[in-house]
Amino acid sequence: MTEELSELRVREASRYVESARCAELQKRLREFAQNAHDCLKGGGTRHRTFAVIGASGSGKSTSLEQAFAQIDAFQPYVNKYGEMIQPLISLEVPRPSSTKDLVIEVLEKMQLPVNRRQNEHELFAIAKQQFKARGVLFLHLDEAQTLLRAKTRNAVFELQERLKSLLSVPDWPLHTIYSGVPELAALFSGDQQLPNRAEVMRFSALACPGDEHIMRGVLKEIAETHCGLSLSPELDTDDFLGRLCSATQGSYGTMIEMIREACFTALAVSKKKLEPGAFARVYERYSGCRPADNIFKAKAWRDIDRANALADLAPAMPISRRRSAN
Repeated sequence: MTEELSELRVREASRYVESARCAELQKRLREFAQNAHDCLKGGGTRHRTFAVIGASGSGKSTSLEQAFAQIDAFQPYVNKYGEMIQPLISLEVPRPSSTKDLVIEVLEKMQLPVNRRQNEHELFAIAKQQFKARGVLFLHLDEAQTLLRAKTRNAVFELQERLKSLLSVPDWPLHTIYSGVPELAALFSGDQQLPNRAEVMRFSALACPGDEHIMRGVLKEIAETHCGLSLSPELDTDDFLGRLCSATQGSYGTMIEMIREACFTALAVSKKKLEPGAFARVYERYSGCRPADNIFKAKAWRDIDRANALADLAPAMPISRRRSAN
């Protein structure tokens, strides 16, 4: 069983769990890619920026990877001169990161030599020139909220202006894609030109009541179809689904991880049925909570905040006192 379980873990790690939201993302990205090609022909719209915003663990990065792999417009191809063209550059914004750090990362992703002594303006000019020369039509920046080093209005405006400049490559309609956590929304707020040229898709957290049907579908697909386990009747209750939603804070990707790990926990002891106890054990391992604070066991689970699982271990923060002016 150990070898079989190991093979199952490997298969599940690379398996993609489809959802309606993932399908909607692919649809919108196909339309976005079509706009890029329309722009190449002299048409298209000014909406050349696409943002995907959602909490950590919501599944946005995995969904984007899947979309990039399935949409033809993002695939490498050989042009009429026999050159390999990579129309999409996708990278995670380095931490911490200034816009100069970002453009250096982009140039290195294109395997170009970088003179770090050049100023930011010069480096951006080189990058924009190379986008056109190399046929790069799409630039994806993951964890893009890292670029928001300060949250003042002026800092956000300056960042908007710098990123907007990527859309002004002469005779080349570069399209930019940003993904990140909710802090990224600051970049697409207000009436500046970058927000006015952007489309935004939310990867909102699941909620109970409301999204039980989604959770039931994921449970059945992973446990029954992928792992060969039957579901205990207790798992098909609104109470259990509410606990699962609370334990994962409604994050779709985190929920998939927890369901898989609960299945592996059951299979490791030769169980044929997936039961609530497996989830309780996984949650305890993940959160480090006390037994009384286990969302899958506690009667008053609605009063438990997953974020406070280790609150009893955290040292009290000292209260800062202002010096009195004498």
